[in-house]
Amino acid sequence: MQRRWQQALSNKRVAIIGLGRVAQLLEDDHLREKPCTHMGAYLNRPDVDVVAGVDIDEERLKAFGLKYGVSGLYSDYRKMLDDVRPDIVSITAYATERFEMLMASIEAGVKGIWCEKAFATSLDEADRIVEAAASANIPIIVSHMRRWDASYREVKAIIDSGELGPLKSISVFWSGSLLHTGTHAFDMLRFFAGDALWVEGETERNPTDDHLWALKEDAGGRATIGFEGGVYAQIEASTKKYFLFEFDLFFESGRLRIGNNEPLKKYKTGPSDLYESIIDLREVQTPVFDRGNIWIEALANLLEAMEGGENKNPPADGRAALEMALAVHKSSESGGARVTLPLKDRELTVRSR
Repeated sequence: MQRRWQQALSNKRVAIIGLGRVAQLLEDDHLREKPCTHMGAYLNRPDVDVVAGVDIDEERLKAFGLKYGVSGLYSDYRKMLDDVRPDIVSITAYATERFEMLMASIEAGVKGIWCEKAFATSLDEADRIVEAAASANIPIIVSHMRRWDASYREVKAIIDSGELGPLKSISVFWSGSLLHTGTHAFDMLRFFAGDALWVEGETERNPTDDHLWALKEDAGGRATIGFEGGVYAQIEASTKKYFLFEFDLFFESGRLRIGNNEPLKKYKTGPSDLYESIIDLREVQTPVFDRGNIWIEALANLLEAMEGGENKNPPADGRAALEMALAVHKSSESGGARVTLPLKDRELTVRSR
Protein backbone atom coordinates (compact mmCIF):
# COMPACT_ATOMS: atom_id res chain seq x y z
CA MET A 1 0.00 0.00 0.00
CA GLN A 2 2.81 2.43 0.88
CA ARG A 3 4.55 1.79 -2.47
CA ARG A 4 1.33 2.34 -4.49
CA TRP A 5 0.66 5.58 -2.62
CA GLN A 6 4.17 6.85 -3.36
CA GLN A 7 3.78 5.94 -7.06
CA ALA A 8 0.46 7.79 -7.25
CA LEU A 9 2.07 10.89 -5.76
CA SER A 10 4.82 10.81 -8.38
CA ASN A 11 2.48 10.42 -11.36
CA LYS A 12 2.20 13.29 -13.85
CA ARG A 13 -1.20 14.97 -13.63
CA VAL A 14 -2.84 15.58 -17.01
CA ALA A 15 -5.63 17.84 -18.26
CA ILE A 16 -7.21 17.68 -21.73
CA ILE A 17 -8.65 20.89 -23.18
CA GLY A 18 -11.23 20.06 -25.85
CA LEU A 19 -12.86 16.62 -25.68
CA GLY A 20 -13.65 15.93 -29.33
CA ARG A 21 -12.53 13.29 -31.83
CA VAL A 22 -8.77 13.31 -31.45
CA ALA A 23 -8.98 13.95 -27.72
CA GLN A 24 -10.98 10.82 -26.93
CA LEU A 25 -14.00 10.08 -29.16
CA LEU A 26 -12.06 8.12 -31.81
CA GLU A 27 -11.35 5.42 -29.23
CA ASP A 28 -14.92 4.30 -30.03
CA ASP A 29 -14.00 3.66 -33.69
CA HIS A 30 -13.84 -0.15 -33.79
CA LEU A 31 -11.70 -0.23 -36.94
CA ARG A 32 -8.85 1.90 -35.65
CA GLU A 33 -5.72 0.55 -34.03
CA LYS A 34 -5.74 1.50 -30.36
CA PRO A 35 -4.83 3.78 -28.81
CA CYS A 36 -5.73 6.44 -31.37
CA THR A 37 -6.33 9.54 -29.21
CA HIS A 38 -4.68 11.61 -26.51
CA MET A 39 -6.81 9.93 -23.84
CA GLY A 40 -6.02 6.50 -25.21
CA ALA A 41 -2.30 7.22 -25.01
CA TYR A 42 -2.57 8.45 -21.43
CA LEU A 43 -4.48 5.33 -20.41
CA ASN A 44 -1.52 3.25 -21.64
CA ARG A 45 0.91 4.93 -19.20
CA PRO A 46 0.92 3.89 -15.54
CA ASP A 47 2.89 7.02 -14.62
CA VAL A 48 0.28 9.58 -15.71
CA ASP A 49 -3.22 10.33 -14.46
CA VAL A 50 -5.83 12.33 -16.37
CA VAL A 51 -7.35 14.45 -13.63
CA ALA A 52 -9.28 17.09 -15.61
CA GLY A 53 -11.16 17.64 -18.86
CA VAL A 54 -12.40 20.86 -20.41
CA ASP A 55 -15.18 21.33 -22.96
CA ILE A 56 -17.98 23.85 -23.54
CA ASP A 57 -20.34 21.01 -24.52
CA GLU A 58 -21.90 20.02 -21.19
CA GLU A 59 -23.17 16.65 -22.38
CA ARG A 60 -19.80 15.66 -23.82
CA LEU A 61 -18.05 16.83 -20.67
CA LYS A 62 -20.35 14.78 -18.45
CA ALA A 63 -20.01 11.69 -20.66
CA PHE A 64 -16.21 12.00 -20.58
CA GLY A 65 -16.20 12.15 -16.80
CA LEU A 66 -18.46 9.12 -16.46
CA LYS A 67 -16.60 7.02 -19.02
CA TYR A 68 -13.11 7.63 -17.66
CA GLY A 69 -13.78 8.39 -14.01
CA VAL A 70 -12.48 11.95 -14.26
CA SER A 71 -13.96 14.26 -11.62
CA GLY A 72 -12.24 17.52 -12.63
CA LEU A 73 -14.71 18.72 -15.26
CA TYR A 74 -14.61 22.33 -16.47
CA SER A 75 -16.15 24.52 -19.15
CA ASP A 76 -13.48 27.23 -18.59
CA TYR A 77 -9.88 26.19 -19.24
CA ARG A 78 -8.45 29.17 -17.33
CA LYS A 79 -10.33 28.15 -14.19
CA MET A 80 -9.12 24.59 -14.67
CA LEU A 81 -5.50 25.76 -14.90
CA ASP A 82 -5.93 27.81 -11.72
CA ASP A 83 -7.66 25.04 -9.78
CA VAL A 84 -5.84 21.93 -10.96
CA ARG A 85 -2.30 23.12 -11.83
CA PRO A 86 -1.68 20.10 -14.11
CA ASP A 87 1.78 18.91 -15.05
CA ILE A 88 0.78 18.15 -18.66
CA VAL A 89 -1.88 19.72 -20.85
CA SER A 90 -3.25 18.33 -24.11
CA ILE A 91 -4.73 21.07 -26.30
CA THR A 92 -7.16 19.59 -28.80
CA ALA A 93 -9.63 22.44 -29.29
CA TYR A 94 -9.93 24.21 -32.66
CA ALA A 95 -6.86 25.98 -34.04
CA THR A 96 -8.50 29.38 -33.63
CA GLU A 97 -8.40 28.87 -29.85
CA ARG A 98 -5.03 27.16 -29.45
CA PHE A 99 -2.85 30.26 -29.21
CA GLU A 100 -4.65 31.59 -26.13
CA MET A 101 -4.77 28.11 -24.58
CA LEU A 102 -1.06 27.53 -25.18
CA MET A 103 -0.07 30.90 -23.75
CA ALA A 104 -2.32 30.43 -20.70
CA SER A 105 -0.88 26.96 -20.09
CA ILE A 106 2.69 28.27 -20.31
CA GLU A 107 1.86 31.12 -17.93
CA ALA A 108 0.25 28.64 -15.53
CA GLY A 109 3.57 26.80 -15.25
CA VAL A 110 2.69 23.44 -16.75
CA LYS A 111 5.69 21.19 -17.35
CA GLY A 112 4.76 19.83 -20.80
CA ILE A 113 2.21 20.43 -23.57
CA TRP A 114 0.87 18.16 -26.30
CA CYS A 115 -0.81 20.37 -28.92
CA GLU A 116 -2.83 19.46 -31.98
CA LYS A 117 -2.04 20.93 -35.38
CA ALA A 118 -2.03 23.47 -36.85
CA PHE A 119 -0.82 24.82 -33.53
CA ALA A 120 -1.38 28.44 -34.61
CA THR A 121 -3.21 30.39 -37.33
CA SER A 122 -0.46 32.93 -38.15
CA LEU A 123 3.32 33.23 -37.93
CA ASP A 124 2.91 35.99 -35.35
CA GLU A 125 1.07 33.57 -33.06
CA ALA A 126 3.57 30.79 -33.81
CA ASP A 127 6.59 32.98 -33.02
CA ARG A 128 5.10 34.12 -29.73
CA ILE A 129 4.42 30.52 -28.72
CA VAL A 130 7.94 29.40 -29.65
CA GLU A 131 9.49 32.28 -27.70
CA ALA A 132 7.28 31.81 -24.63
CA ALA A 133 7.91 28.06 -24.46
CA ALA A 134 11.66 28.53 -24.84
CA SER A 135 11.75 31.24 -22.20
CA ALA A 136 9.83 29.08 -19.72
CA ASN A 137 11.74 25.91 -20.73
CA ILE A 138 8.48 24.06 -21.35
CA PRO A 139 8.57 21.34 -24.06
CA ILE A 140 5.69 21.36 -26.52
CA ILE A 141 5.18 18.51 -28.97
CA VAL A 142 3.05 19.26 -32.02
CA SER A 143 0.78 16.42 -33.18
CA HIS A 144 2.35 15.78 -36.57
CA MET A 145 2.05 12.11 -35.76
CA ARG A 146 4.08 10.65 -38.62
CA ARG A 147 7.21 11.83 -36.81
CA TRP A 148 6.69 8.84 -34.53
CA ASP A 149 5.74 6.32 -37.24
CA ALA A 150 8.50 3.76 -37.88
CA SER A 151 7.57 3.42 -41.57
CA TYR A 152 8.09 7.14 -42.21
CA ARG A 153 11.35 6.99 -40.29
CA GLU A 154 12.34 4.12 -42.61
CA VAL A 155 11.70 6.39 -45.60
CA LYS A 156 14.00 8.98 -44.06
CA ALA A 157 16.66 6.32 -43.44
CA ILE A 158 16.50 5.20 -47.09
CA ILE A 159 16.87 8.81 -48.25
CA ASP A 160 19.88 9.37 -45.99
CA SER A 161 21.52 6.08 -46.99
CA GLY A 162 21.63 6.97 -50.68
CA GLU A 163 20.42 3.46 -51.52
CA LEU A 164 18.17 4.75 -54.32
CA GLY A 165 20.42 7.60 -55.35
CA PRO A 166 19.65 11.29 -54.74
CA LEU A 167 16.06 12.29 -53.98
CA LYS A 168 14.68 14.23 -56.96
CA SER A 169 11.04 15.06 -56.30
CA ILE A 170 8.01 14.27 -54.15
CA SER A 171 4.32 14.24 -55.05
CA VAL A 172 1.80 14.49 -52.22
CA PHE A 173 -1.97 14.06 -52.41
CA TRP A 174 -4.51 14.43 -49.64
CA SER A 175 -8.17 15.02 -48.91
CA GLY A 176 -8.70 18.26 -47.09
CA SER A 177 -7.26 21.65 -46.38
CA LEU A 178 -3.83 23.24 -46.32
CA LEU A 179 -3.61 23.80 -42.57
CA HIS A 180 -5.87 21.38 -40.74
CA THR A 181 -4.75 18.35 -42.73
CA GLY A 182 -1.93 19.80 -44.78
CA THR A 183 0.52 20.67 -42.02
CA HIS A 184 0.99 16.89 -41.62
CA ALA A 185 2.21 16.79 -45.23
CA PHE A 186 4.34 19.93 -45.00
CA ASP A 187 6.00 18.60 -41.85
CA MET A 188 6.91 15.34 -43.59
CA LEU A 189 8.17 17.18 -46.68
CA ARG A 190 10.64 19.03 -44.45
CA PHE A 191 11.51 15.77 -42.69
CA PHE A 192 12.35 14.17 -46.04
CA ALA A 193 13.77 17.07 -48.07
CA GLY A 194 14.98 19.73 -45.63
CA ASP A 195 13.97 23.37 -45.51
CA ALA A 196 11.73 24.82 -48.19
CA LEU A 197 13.10 27.78 -50.18
CA TRP A 198 10.09 28.92 -52.21
CA VAL A 199 6.43 28.19 -52.91
CA GLU A 200 4.21 28.74 -55.95
CA GLY A 201 0.54 27.83 -55.62
CA GLU A 202 -3.14 28.58 -55.55
CA THR A 203 -5.89 27.74 -53.11
CA GLU A 204 -8.97 25.73 -54.03
CA ARG A 205 -11.51 28.09 -55.59
CA ASN A 206 -14.83 26.51 -54.60
CA PRO A 207 -14.42 24.14 -51.66
CA THR A 208 -17.61 22.30 -50.80
CA ASP A 209 -18.96 21.96 -47.28
CA ASP A 210 -20.63 18.55 -47.32
CA HIS A 211 -18.02 16.27 -45.78
CA LEU A 212 -15.52 15.91 -42.96
CA TRP A 213 -12.52 17.65 -44.51
CA ALA A 214 -14.32 20.69 -45.98
CA LEU A 215 -13.17 24.06 -44.64
CA LYS A 216 -14.15 27.15 -46.61
CA GLU A 217 -11.53 29.50 -45.18
CA ASP A 218 -8.82 26.89 -44.68
CA ALA A 219 -9.18 25.63 -48.23
CA GLY A 220 -7.19 23.04 -50.11
CA GLY A 221 -4.93 23.93 -53.00
CA ARG A 222 -2.15 23.05 -55.41
CA ALA A 223 1.48 24.09 -55.21
CA THR A 224 5.05 23.52 -56.29
CA ILE A 225 7.65 23.84 -53.55
CA GLY A 226 11.40 24.14 -53.98
CA PHE A 227 13.75 22.71 -51.34
CA GLU A 228 17.43 22.98 -50.59
CA GLY A 229 19.56 20.72 -52.76
CA GLY A 230 17.31 21.09 -55.79
CA VAL A 231 14.51 18.78 -54.61
CA TYR A 232 11.01 19.95 -55.44
CA ALA A 233 7.53 18.82 -54.41
CA GLN A 234 4.12 18.92 -56.05
CA ILE A 235 1.12 18.99 -53.73
CA GLU A 236 -2.57 18.52 -54.44
CA ALA A 237 -5.06 18.98 -51.64
CA SER A 238 -8.77 19.36 -52.18
CA THR A 239 -12.18 18.50 -50.83
CA LYS A 240 -13.05 14.96 -51.80
CA LYS A 241 -15.71 12.46 -50.83
CA TYR A 242 -13.09 9.91 -49.82
CA PHE A 243 -10.01 9.86 -47.63
CA LEU A 244 -6.56 10.05 -49.19
CA PHE A 245 -3.10 10.88 -47.84
CA GLU A 246 -0.18 9.64 -49.91
CA PHE A 247 3.46 10.43 -50.69
CA ASP A 248 5.27 9.39 -53.87
CA LEU A 249 9.04 9.95 -53.71
CA PHE A 250 11.17 9.75 -56.84
CA PHE A 251 14.93 9.13 -56.76
CA GLU A 252 17.60 8.88 -59.39
CA SER A 253 17.44 5.08 -59.21
CA GLY A 254 14.21 4.22 -57.45
CA ARG A 255 10.89 5.19 -55.95
CA LEU A 256 9.08 4.99 -52.60
CA ARG A 257 5.34 5.16 -51.96
CA ILE A 258 3.72 5.53 -48.57
CA GLY A 259 0.39 6.75 -47.23
CA ASN A 260 -2.42 6.18 -44.78
CA ASN A 261 -3.95 3.46 -46.93
CA GLU A 262 -0.63 2.18 -48.34
CA PRO A 263 2.15 0.26 -46.62
CA LEU A 264 5.64 1.37 -47.58
CA LYS A 265 6.49 0.23 -51.12
CA LYS A 266 9.97 0.34 -52.60
CA TYR A 267 10.94 0.20 -56.28
CA LYS A 268 14.43 -0.27 -57.75
CA THR A 269 15.75 -0.14 -61.30
CA GLY A 270 16.05 -3.24 -63.46
CA PRO A 271 15.83 -4.40 -67.09
CA SER A 272 12.38 -3.97 -68.60
CA ASP A 273 10.23 -7.02 -69.36
CA LEU A 274 8.50 -5.06 -72.12
CA TYR A 275 11.22 -3.19 -74.01
CA GLU A 276 14.79 -4.00 -75.01
CA SER A 277 17.52 -1.71 -73.70
CA ILE A 278 15.09 0.03 -71.35
CA ILE A 279 15.42 0.24 -67.57
CA ASP A 280 12.18 0.05 -65.56
CA LEU A 281 11.27 0.16 -61.92
CA ARG A 282 10.44 -3.07 -60.11
CA GLU A 283 8.85 -3.39 -56.69
CA VAL A 284 11.20 -5.02 -54.19
CA GLN A 285 10.54 -6.42 -50.75
CA THR A 286 10.67 -3.89 -47.95
CA PRO A 287 11.87 -4.78 -44.47
CA VAL A 288 9.32 -6.13 -42.03
CA PHE A 289 9.41 -4.06 -38.87
CA ASP A 290 7.19 -3.18 -35.96
CA ARG A 291 5.54 0.16 -36.73
CA GLY A 292 4.67 0.61 -33.07
CA ASN A 293 1.85 2.93 -32.03
CA ILE A 294 2.29 6.60 -32.87
CA TRP A 295 0.20 7.81 -29.92
CA ILE A 296 2.18 5.82 -27.40
CA GLU A 297 5.42 6.97 -29.05
CA ALA A 298 4.38 10.63 -29.09
CA LEU A 299 3.50 10.62 -25.39
CA ALA A 300 6.74 8.81 -24.56
CA ASN A 301 8.62 11.51 -26.47
CA LEU A 302 6.88 14.29 -24.53
CA LEU A 303 7.76 12.65 -21.22
CA GLU A 304 11.38 12.23 -22.37
CA ALA A 305 11.53 15.87 -23.44
CA MET A 306 10.22 16.91 -20.03
CA GLU A 307 13.26 15.14 -18.56
CA GLY A 308 15.67 16.90 -20.91
CA GLY A 309 15.59 14.44 -23.83
CA GLU A 310 15.15 15.21 -27.54
CA ASN A 311 11.84 16.67 -28.66
CA LYS A 312 11.15 15.08 -32.07
CA ASN A 313 8.54 17.65 -33.12
CA PRO A 314 9.00 20.93 -31.25
CA PRO A 315 7.01 24.10 -31.97
CA ALA A 316 9.76 25.40 -34.26
CA ASP A 317 9.00 22.49 -36.61
CA GLY A 318 5.29 23.14 -36.24
CA ARG A 319 5.94 26.76 -37.18
CA ALA A 320 7.87 25.73 -40.31
CA ALA A 321 5.02 23.47 -41.49
CA LEU A 322 2.54 26.28 -40.85
CA GLU A 323 4.72 28.72 -42.79
CA MET A 324 4.64 26.50 -45.89
CA ALA A 325 0.84 26.26 -45.77
CA LEU A 326 0.50 30.02 -45.33
CA ALA A 327 2.93 30.57 -48.23
CA VAL A 328 0.51 28.77 -50.56
CA HIS A 329 -2.21 31.21 -49.49
CA LYS A 330 0.18 34.14 -50.00
CA SER A 331 1.16 32.94 -53.47
CA SER A 332 -2.50 32.45 -54.38
CA GLU A 333 -3.24 36.05 -53.35
CA SER A 334 -0.64 37.14 -55.92
CA GLY A 335 -1.96 35.02 -58.76
CA GLY A 336 0.43 32.13 -58.15
CA ALA A 337 3.59 34.23 -57.97
CA ARG A 338 6.64 32.70 -56.32
CA VAL A 339 6.90 33.38 -52.59
CA THR A 340 10.37 33.03 -51.10
CA LEU A 341 10.85 31.77 -47.57
CA PRO A 342 11.08 32.87 -44.84
CA LEU A 343 7.61 34.33 -45.29
CA LYS A 344 7.69 38.02 -44.45
CA ASP A 345 3.97 38.38 -43.73
CA ARG A 346 3.71 37.35 -40.08
CA GLU A 347 0.14 38.68 -39.82
CA LEU A 348 -1.42 36.50 -42.56
CA THR A 349 -4.04 34.48 -40.72
CA VAL A 350 -5.99 31.41 -41.83
CA ARG A 351 -8.60 30.28 -39.35
CA SER A 352 -8.29 26.51 -39.41
CA ARG A 353 -10.37 23.97 -37.53
